Amino acid sequence: MRHGKAVKETTSETDFERTLEERGRTEVAFMAYQLKHSKITPDFIVSSPAKRTLKTAEIVAKEFGLNKTQLEFESNIYDAGLQDLLHVIRDFNDSYSKIMLVGHNPSITSIVGLLTPIFLEHVPTSGIVVIELNISIWRMAQPQCGKLLWSKGPKD
Repeated sequence: MRHGKAVKETTSETDFERTLEERGRTEVAFMAYQLKHSKITPDFIVSSPAKRTLKTAEIVAKEFGLNKTQLEFESNIYDAGLQDLLHVIRDFNDSYSKIMLVGHNPSITSIVGLLTPIFLEHVPTSGIVVIELNISIWRMAQPQCGKLLWSKGPKD
C-alpha cells in the first residue's frame, strides 16, 4: 500500500514529518474497507516510520482489528530503492503469510513490476496492490515470482 495523501512540505517540517491530509485519512480508511470486503486480510503490517505511512498503517490496522504486536516500522522502507524494498520483503517474519507493506513511491510502484510480469504506471496515494508470491518462505522472494491479484486506488 502506498501511504495516503499527505500535507505539502513546509519550511518548518521535513518530508519525513509530513502527516496525512484529512482527505488522505478518509481515502486510507475507504481503501482498507475495500480490501477487507474483498476477503483479503493482512495478518501483519510492515510500514515506513515516516509520519504519513505510520498513520496510514495505524488506520489500516484498526480497520482489520490488528493489535500493536502486528504492526512493525522498518526504517529501510523510507527512501528505499527497489533492491532495498526487496531485502525488506525477504526479511519478513515467516510466521505471517499475508503481510502488508506500507511505503512510498516510486518504490511501491516499482516493486510490482519487479515481483510480477505486470507493469503498473503509478500506484496512487492510498492505492493498494495485492501480490501473491509463489514462495514458501519470504527469503525466496525474487523477481517475477508473483502474480498480481488485486489493484485499486481510491478513485477506482
